[in-house]
Amino acid sequence: MSTLEKTADEIVITDVLIVGSEGAGARAALEASKRCKSVVVATKGVVGKSGATLTADADIDIDSRSAAELFGLPGDMNDSPEKFADDMCKEGEYLNNQRLVTIHCDEAPMRLKELVDWGARIDKLTHAPGHTYPRGVWVPGTEFARVLTKELKKRDNIKLFEHMMITDLLTANGCVVGAAGIEITTGKFFVIKAKAVIFCTGGAMRIYPHTTAPDELSGDGLAMAYRVGAKLIDMEFPMFLPYTLIKPDSLNGVDFSYLLSAYVQAQALNRHGERYMAKYDPERLEHSTRDVNSIAAMVEVLDGKGSPAGGTYLSLKHLPDNLIDFSAEWFPSNISHWRYGGFNMQDYLPDLHTQAMETSPASHFWNGGVQIDEFCQTGIDGFYACGEGTGSIHGANRVSGNALTMTQVWGPRAGIYASEYANGADSGNIDLDQVAAIKERLHAPLQRDAGVDPIALRKRIQDVAWNYVGVVREEKGLLKGLEEIKAIRSQLDQVYVSNKAKRFNHEWVEALQLENMLDVMEMVAEASLVRKESRGALYRRDFPKTDNINWVKNVVVQQDEGKIATSVHDVELDKYQPTREIREYGSKE
Repeated sequence: MSTLEKTADEIVITDVLIVGSEGAGARAALEASKRCKSVVVATKGVVGKSGATLTADADIDIDSRSAAELFGLPGDMNDSPEKFADDMCKEGEYLNNQRLVTIHCDEAPMRLKELVDWGARIDKLTHAPGHTYPRGVWVPGTEFARVLTKELKKRDNIKLFEHMMITDLLTANGCVVGAAGIEITTGKFFVIKAKAVIFCTGGAMRIYPHTTAPDELSGDGLAMAYRVGAKLIDMEFPMFLPYTLIKPDSLNGVDFSYLLSAYVQAQALNRHGERYMAKYDPERLEHSTRDVNSIAAMVEVLDGKGSPAGGTYLSLKHLPDNLIDFSAEWFPSNISHWRYGGFNMQDYLPDLHTQAMETSPASHFWNGGVQIDEFCQTGIDGFYACGEGTGSIHGANRVSGNALTMTQVWGPRAGIYASEYANGADSGNIDLDQVAAIKERLHAPLQRDAGVDPIALRKRIQDVAWNYVGVVREEKGLLKGLEEIKAIRSQLDQVYVSNKAKRFNHEWVEALQLENMLDVMEMVAEASLVRKESRGALYRRDFPKTDNINWVKNVVVQQDEGKIATSVHDVELDKYQPTREIREYGSKE
């Protein structure tokens, strides 16, 4: 028996390992399965029942003309992929990689057609803020999950590992050669040897206490990529969704109220009853883009004009009662007649005829992430990435509907190019010392009989993230946040798990996520300090203007001798050009 077999409880060998099973991961696996003998998909949850794709309430963007020509929807024939790309760059504040944006917009219609050919059902076409034309083909995330799970299970050469928490990439001679982690259901320590690895691990929204994201999204992939030396770009732009519920507590992060505001003329009010969006976007008001709406709400709160729960108010009281009642009949199917996620929201909301809802921005999407090229390469041989948690595509802000488009365009590309690499690569050698060190680190919390509670530490991380690295930032807060991160990091080697059983030990999983959450928060803070302006999803109170003269640049973070190194790079403006000016945040050219 080899030393590796003595160290690992299970060893798996495959051509391509895909970490993440939902929108991007499933599409990567389906393409890879056409080209490789063996594909392994490892997911932290259950296939089709976890991750961010399932929670999308949700339009997938394609240009309006293609929506009409391919699907018979009432699209505008004046639109085109080029105009779609123009809007993406404009709303991304020109930090997008325009080469990737062009691919994204050109390939989106074809990829949606494949999904429909597999049986996905389309509801309607919507027109969201930030888009010049209606481009949102309404396909709820539950529909993505149903169709993609069905297709995955048809492929004999795809092996699915559910409840598998990948914790580390394995490297040899500067290449990624596999990954290690634990099977949550059994507690077994797994080593997966692969010629190519694709990360489809999503964002890190759970570092914040208010979020629309499911529990799995704690930044594992971002942190693992950082620790093996990958570059991460635009990390200062985590995206927040406005008007999500904060009361009652059981509905914290539920975005039904935001969806309501998209279809009914809701009014956002501060504690004085002022319709505050008139100050931030007097033309579009509450139908401004999500970054502006979120930042406006948080500025009101910080200025002492918030609600008792620390948010603002969203009101329909100005509308006639019968209009409010009738409106529910023509909402999209997944929120029609006040139904949402199987619940009747009228049982939980106040009487909207007479009372306002308390709402707050919630962490919703990760605009930045692992820097990729058009082939989904990360700059490290054998390591590919796609979907949320990759940077360069959205720039400083994502327009509505583009998250699902991202999964369906970039998942297949990652599957294609990683497979080509794997077919020409030899199996790398696993570093036994590296594997042993990983196993020792993962099991350390189980070995301690006393110390720091991981659940309490997670709550502290979330409080620091919200207070100092949240929707609105400034230098003194960011520096305080970095001090707090350093203090929390010093406690990681004292974290213990009271429950010593390895099977389904959620406390153990929480302990293993802490370092990832800290790594991501530190990257956000450091990148935010570098950018001396406000742009897109980043608002700095000490630099409140958007500076197109000095800051049409990307901030890149990378590990250097165990610490974060930042660098600033000019954006390649191939086609779409910003006006070189310094302007008020939120105003458009």
